[in-house]
Amino acid sequence: MEQIILRSFDEMVATYAQILQIIYPARGNTGFTEVNQVHIYINSLIKCLDDDQAVSWLEFPWFEKKQHIDGLVFSPKYKTVFFIEAKRLSHKKKKQEIIRDIKRLYREDKKFLNDNWITDYENEYVVALSDVWLETKWKRSMPEWWCGRNNVPEQVIAHGSLTTPDNTIHDSMVEINWQQSTSFAYWIGAHSDNVKNYCLLIATSKM
Repeated sequence: MEQIILRSFDEMVATYAQILQIIYPARGNTGFTEVNQVHIYINSLIKCLDDDQAVSWLEFPWFEKKQHIDGLVFSPKYKTVFFIEAKRLSHKKKKQEIIRDIKRLYREDKKFLNDNWITDYENEYVVALSDVWLETKWKRSMPEWWCGRNNVPEQVIAHGSLTTPDNTIHDSMVEINWQQSTSFAYWIGAHSDNVKNYCLLIATSKM
């Protein structure tokens, strides 16, 4: 399943690259709204699952009535549920928000799935998505914060000097064993001259 998820990230990257070669869907330097990360990734994941019965939903109901999950995919073929959360790393408080969003998924009570008719599943995966513009010292530290000190992809390093963060996202989530997650970053500028500083990020872990 991890390989399917990683292929879906490649598919997501390719979709972004195609879109951003044709249009720039933002106002000035405001960046791209995070709902697009979830929408494009879900389409990519369903394509890679190759499951005619797979279903998805944006802002899926959470067990607390005022909360939701950014996206959910259920694959009957693999009996697997994917919980998808996305956050733009546009400023420092967003780090704590994505940590909070991931942590809340790690609860044993999944009655809210049964309440929404999802019962025949055996596996659960968290998929965390993010993006960052590598424009400032703090933002250039985000790929390493996301992927780990020794796991920043070469194509991201080659883009420019990265800044080492004080810790990593893994250091903030030791209680949920996020160290076992698989993280990747991809510099979109390798495919599009229009977004030289833009980087997509994904992390996934089986619950």
